[in-house]
Amino acid sequence: MITRHVTGNYELHARIAGAGPVPAAGIRFSGGDQAGVVLHVDGNGFRVAREAAGCRTVLKDYPGGCPPPWEVRVLKKGNFFRFRVNGNTGWIRGPSGEWEGVYDPRENTLALTGTGGCGFESCTVATLPWLDQRTEPVIARGPADSHYERQIIPGAIVETGGRYYMYCMAGMEGDQEGSSRRSIAVAVSADLVNWRVHPAPVLSHADAPGDNIYVNGAVVTPEGRIVIMYAVQQYPSWLGFMTATADDPMGPFTTYSRNPVYRHFNDAAHEFDLLRVDHPDYRYLMCYAGYTPRPSGGWPGGDRGYLLYSDDLVDWRTDENNPVFGPQTEQDWDAVHVRPRSLNRIGDTWYLWYEGCNAWTPPGATPPGATARERRTGREQCSEREQRTEREQWCDSVGLARSTDLKNWSYYPRNPALPALGIGVERFDNTWTGWPRMVVKDDVGYVFYTGNAQVGLRTIPVRQLTDWASEGGDSIRIV
Repeated sequence: MITRHVTGNYELHARIAGAGPVPAAGIRFSGGDQAGVVLHVDGNGFRVAREAAGCRTVLKDYPGGCPPPWEVRVLKKGNFFRFRVNGNTGWIRGPSGEWEGVYDPRENTLALTGTGGCGFESCTVATLPWLDQRTEPVIARGPADSHYERQIIPGAIVETGGRYYMYCMAGMEGDQEGSSRRSIAVAVSADLVNWRVHPAPVLSHADAPGDNIYVNGAVVTPEGRIVIMYAVQQYPSWLGFMTATADDPMGPFTTYSRNPVYRHFNDAAHEFDLLRVDHPDYRYLMCYAGYTPRPSGGWPGGDRGYLLYSDDLVDWRTDENNPVFGPQTEQDWDAVHVRPRSLNRIGDTWYLWYEGCNAWTPPGATPPGATARERRTGREQCSEREQRTEREQWCDSVGLARSTDLKNWSYYPRNPALPALGIGVERFDNTWTGWPRMVVKDDVGYVFYTGNAQVGLRTIPVRQLTDWASEGGDSIRIV
């Protein structure tokens, strides 16, 4: 057995050869003192198993193997893991036992084993320091009976008058997918790090024709007015995208009399980004996530990315290529839903932060009879189309893609770029991340996100964000 201690995220590449009658290899890639998680590879394929007290539980099985040699890749990003054995790929979230309150650690001892005449010809590990900061929420949930007592999630950020204004989806106690009576909160900052939440919402659920308001966009018009755009829900149905305007970023806001200004063709849409771009053909650009029941290429139904254009924020034109954004992989971490959240232009390239979503079923993860909404308490998004079985666990994380034309996309090769961290129950961002929103200031990307319904912040220099060759970590040769 060959072992090596690694701290934080990493990417492992190994070449395994063997000439014996039944070659097999194992890579222990995560786990603590009580249990380890191992990738087992043999001629029948590969599988992920949790091993504790002499017992092995297979968490995922990927058949369709071949004789060695095997080229193996293991990617750790927080509590997310991705695998490749020759041409076959797989993924898993929280394999140490997240469904039992056991989280994948930051400190790991990798262990390589070979049997049946199998051995490791080479094995290298690259550490991955991107967006790996362990921080506390920059905006935490509010006190009891406040408008953000249950959820506060970043929706949109504008800069005006030397200050930053973050418009957040704020929720009170309730059972409408994690909270209820959602409104729009505003927080103010001079430095993007220290935020003060205004004690009253700038737009209440009582100001909308529904139960909940989900803010996603905000712009400053050429006239200096503030326009916020939001989706309204009459639980559980979506009523479209709506706008409100104000002369001051703190309000008061006046809702547009002809709301909604846009509705997806099947109404299943509430996540987007809104930008003022002042293009010769349009002033405003929106990139939104809409449910697509029959995507091209034979993919299953799921959320996809759509483009809209407008000169006045009222009348919107659709892109003829819609949907323009889909999953990175057919069977991997983002194979079901991709939800555009934050679109930023750096030089001639657009960078898109998006939520990727897939599901898996850990053994014994859910008590019999639990509903999907009970399983996802604190998760602000759940829909009937996602409730496929009583035991599926939906795994949201944040990915990164880029494009020069908003049509043809390259995906960050080590996605998810901004994962949940695992580590322990004390972490606010230990299980899932979503709602990313990036602001670039002084050549640093400030990436805001939600971790279990609070606002987190991780930062990255733009020169690192744009260089996808590596994450600038250490290279360790094990074999």
